[in-house]
Amino acid sequence: MKLNPKMLAVSAALLGLLAGGAALPAGAASPFAAAPAAISLPWLAAEVESVETGSYASTMTVGTAQQLSPVILPAKAARTATVTFLSNDPTIVSVTSEGVAQAVGVGTAQVVASANGVSCVYTITTELDDSMIVKEMDITLASNTISVGDTTSLSLGVLPTSASNYASVSLSSSNPAVATVNNFGKVTGVAPGTATITATSGDVTASATIKVVNSGVDRQSIDLNTSYVVLKPGASRTITGKVTPSSASQSLTFKSNDSKVASVSAKGVITAVGTGATSVVVSNGTASASVTVIVNRSASSGGSGSGDNSGDGSGEALIDPVVEAIEAAEGDEVAFAQREVPVVTSEMLNALRLSGKTLVVEADGYTIRIAGTGVKNTAAQVSTALSFAPSEYGVTFTLNGGAALPGVVQVEMTGDNAAYTRVYLHNAVKGKWQFLNSYRDHVLEADTAGEYLLTTQNLRFVHVDFTFFIAGLVVIVGIIIAYIAIKKRYWFW
Repeated sequence: MKLNPKMLAVSAALLGLLAGGAALPAGAASPFAAAPAAISLPWLAAEVESVETGSYASTMTVGTAQQLSPVILPAKAARTATVTFLSNDPTIVSVTSEGVAQAVGVGTAQVVASANGVSCVYTITTELDDSMIVKEMDITLASNTISVGDTTSLSLGVLPTSASNYASVSLSSSNPAVATVNNFGKVTGVAPGTATITATSGDVTASATIKVVNSGVDRQSIDLNTSYVVLKPGASRTITGKVTPSSASQSLTFKSNDSKVASVSAKGVITAVGTGATSVVVSNGTASASVTVIVNRSASSGGSGSGDNSGDGSGEALIDPVVEAIEAAEGDEVAFAQREVPVVTSEMLNALRLSGKTLVVEADGYTIRIAGTGVKNTAAQVSTALSFAPSEYGVTFTLNGGAALPGVVQVEMTGDNAAYTRVYLHNAVKGKWQFLNSYRDHVLEADTAGEYLLTTQNLRFVHVDFTFFIAGLVVIVGIIIAYIAIKKRYWFW
């Protein structure tokens, strides 16, 4: 066999290198030895190393909400990590699965955001603004004199009136052996004598004196022509009363607990000033009675209250028919068409919360349900009008115009809207749609107002980093080119 000289030279060089390596001492490094390189496969999920709170408001006003946006490092891990949120006191700060924190009570709460076992803590303190804090308070007893064993009711007025939704009031008697009072303002005569009933809210107090007499002793009372009045701003109504026994003084005085809502003249003419609720106290110096006054812009004209409808009748109004229906309903649900309830007002929400009933508002393509047991903030009114607009993925609609909700609101999709199987909420902070798992059987359980998307598509896109794939491809191509060049140069097989 004839040997190629080039082939012999290459073989000799290789044998020399191998012999040199074998001759090295045991502790010496071979020229072919190299430290093993750490291999990071680009398709493997990155581990979460840290979770930070990012920017957020540590102080919130009750009734407001904010989006919590934790920062996950490394950035590659943030693309695939699932973040969960948990509040240690939902009665102070509640949080949705998307990280929307809402201040619902006064105090300090902590919200924990966790991703793959790594977490951070948001400490949030909630407080009331000036419109939610009681500045003045007034007590009115339906009767200042009662017999032993009899009861009378207490009405309470606060300023500003908006604070009534947030005020925490305690009631007490200066002499429980004479008269007691419960948390609902019911005063009971125990023994002859006098006692002072006091209401306390923070640093503000108000009191009224009750006289208890033996049964059979004549006592005075005032019978009024109505017990409540509902008016539009600017309308008026005259209140009249008669004192029993007839031998008692028939000279009556009238006083409004909040003249910004309704004023009253010396002759008992009530004039509505601004929206809200208050009471007018009628007294002859010994006995007293009160009239509840509600001023509502949407009130319809007609009579109001109970008893005789005497008076000028100018602008008289019935109590809100929706509130009236809620209070009078025998079942658990009260249903209206959307055109009848364009806005769920604070009065309606308060009636729902007190009765525990559910208001159902039916419209074309959807039905809204608000349960009284879920109402947390009666000041947050709800617009029942939803406008559906076509989009690239389905249809969008804005719930309550983006304003805060009073609690959980159910939206059931009907008609064509029931064809969609998935719901997303637009996160304005992150600028993307977030999937909601609270949509089942065409019913959305929403506690966050904003823009929603109905769709049949899965918008959870996978973010792939192709940098490593491109670099790996370049390396592989380079190896192939080098292999071909060497083989062509030293072709000996």
